[in-house]
Amino acid sequence: MKGLSVDQGLIRLTVAWNGERVIGARVASQRPQAAGLLAGRPVAEAVALAPRLFSLCGKAQGAAAQLAAAAATGAEMPVTPLLRGLVLEAIGEHLWRLLLDWPLVLGRVPDKAQFILWRQRLLSVRGGDDDHLLARDLSDWVATLTVCPEPGSQAARSPVLLPWLTAADCALQQIDAGFAAQPTFAGKPAETGPLARQFETPAVAALLAAGQTVAARLAARHADLDLLARALIDPALVCHWLGSVAIASDIGLARVETARGTLIHLMQVKDGRVGGYVIVAPTEWNFHPQGAFVREITGCPAATRDAAAFLARRLALALDPCVSHEVVIEEVNDA
Repeated sequence: MKGLSVDQGLIRLTVAWNGERVIGARVASQRPQAAGLLAGRPVAEAVALAPRLFSLCGKAQGAAAQLAAAAATGAEMPVTPLLRGLVLEAIGEHLWRLLLDWPLVLGRVPDKAQFILWRQRLLSVRGGDDDHLLARDLSDWVATLTVCPEPGSQAARSPVLLPWLTAADCALQQIDAGFAAQPTFAGKPAETGPLARQFETPAVAALLAAGQTVAARLAARHADLDLLARALIDPALVCHWLGSVAIASDIGLARVETARGTLIHLMQVKDGRVGGYVIVAPTEWNFHPQGAFVREITGCPAATRDAAAFLARRLALALDPCVSHEVVIEEVNDA
């Protein structure tokens, strides 16, 4: 496993613009099926390798691998020891987006100094009073955050959100490589992530009702951060973020909630080795070819090419891909 290097891939977002509005979009994913690298390996080796296949959310990937392996082999795997690492990781991911990436998209200066301070605290907390102090300070900081209304009118399309799924619910899906590349729920694409978790929070619900969908996703991220801060003190608040189920005597499924949404691992074990492995990541839900990005960007008014590009970049960041992405504006004449 030494020296392992995995190409994380790219998502290309092509936006068709007619000079007045966005009339369509295409999502092309060049993400490799990294789970294939785990097939044929001893179970313990596959579990150790899984979090190293991805540049982000290693704790969540590792937890999902452990839970799927335990379910497939009939072993006991309590979730409580996994919760704290999952919470700290999700906090860090949210802070990265809020302090570094969103300012860039909005034409502001990233707050690198504040991000570094939070990062240092996340890496140095040792539990007990440390966790309580971090939770208090983080909750206080989140309370100062505001969401600016989105300028201009938006396309009148409400997000289609993935409902909360338990591991047993996920097991009812036909999960294979095809599903992992383009997952659907009840036959349709659905959005996962903070908005799907926090859509009933009053501030989020109000923005959704006003058609401010990107702002609603930002408000949902704030609500997520507040929940995660409180979970440092009371892990029971997020114990349902992890779950697993044995589908058969040699097949285990785990679902883990990450900063970006629902993550699913499906592992088949045969003679102590991985016979098959499928990973369904949040990015594949949110950037389905007929999913949230395409559905929401289509129809948005854009008076200039730059305006169309801005709308696309803003929506892409709100949907939060876990790999690099690029926006291509395609000028079309639809007369």
